[in-house]
Amino acid sequence: MKIRVDEIPDSGRVLHVHWTQERLERLLPPNDPKGFCLARPLNVDLEIHKKPDHLEVTGTIAGKLTLTCDRCLDEYPSDLWRTVRVLLFRESLGPKEEEVELEPDELDYEFFDGEILEVDRMIAEEIFLELPIRRLCSEQCRGLCPGCGANLNREPCLCPTRKVSSAFEVLRKFKPGNA
Repeated sequence: MKIRVDEIPDSGRVLHVHWTQERLERLLPPNDPKGFCLARPLNVDLEIHKKPDHLEVTGTIAGKLTLTCDRCLDEYPSDLWRTVRVLLFRESLGPKEEEVELEPDELDYEFFDGEILEVDRMIAEEIFLELPIRRLCSEQCRGLCPGCGANLNREPCLCPTRKVSSAFEVLRKFKPGNA
């Protein structure tokens, strides 16, 4: 969804959108391993207000996601609740240098062409920011056996018991006094 800035009234614009998996898929490269999907469409409520030198977008994104556990690869449900506050400035007002160190209060700033607001892209960015860095179905998740691939949360390992050799085994030869 794209909104022309000149079509936003002075009183602002309110958006109520049911954001679908299809919209998310359109913004990702093909076969992107994202590790999550929308369990159902997300409720997106946004207000867009024009200010003299920028746009201010505020609101919430809420719904349910289905995440893939990083340890056992099982899917599990997760709630999503994100408060949105983004200040959008024209690119011409942005930094002229390639790399600029941002101050903490500048992290809510974004830049756009000043004419078209790409709402779907902004919603996708907010969803990605809310995703956990480490996705775990539970803190006690035991993961997969590296030998047989068994999900250790549901079944025992099928590997024969063997002595695990340490990568540091060779260092035992270098005990003090053996040199």
